[in-house]
Amino acid sequence: MSCKDPEEHYCAMCDEMGGYSPRTLKSIKELNPDFMETLHAMDKFMTEDRALDKKTKRLMALACIAVRMCEDCVYAQAKVAKNYGATKEEILEAIQVAVLTGGVPCWSIAKDGITRLFKEWD
Repeated sequence: MSCKDPEEHYCAMCDEMGGYSPRTLKSIKELNPDFMETLHAMDKFMTEDRALDKKTKRLMALACIAVRMCEDCVYAQAKVAKNYGATKEEILEAIQVAVLTGGVPCWSIAKDGITRLFKEWD
């Protein structure tokens, strides 16, 4: 599933996330391609610098998805945060915020995705 058409919503979203395509996005493209336009329009907020820069927004999203217990989402949000310039320390701090607001189970949810990203990082 390569991105050859920059006008296609899927390809544009991948480009806007630093060339990364989360598995969830691939699944939506395959199973519900008509939804891609709506999703892309909504995601624009996350990929543009405004009062909060896009890196900060992704770090906030990372903490939110950890509190929401979305294990599949951790790697994707952390990877995009990294693509936007987040450091390992910033990513860990976002998870610490999740733990402080959502409890220690947030760490359990996040550990595999964060470990996977950090192994790729080095």
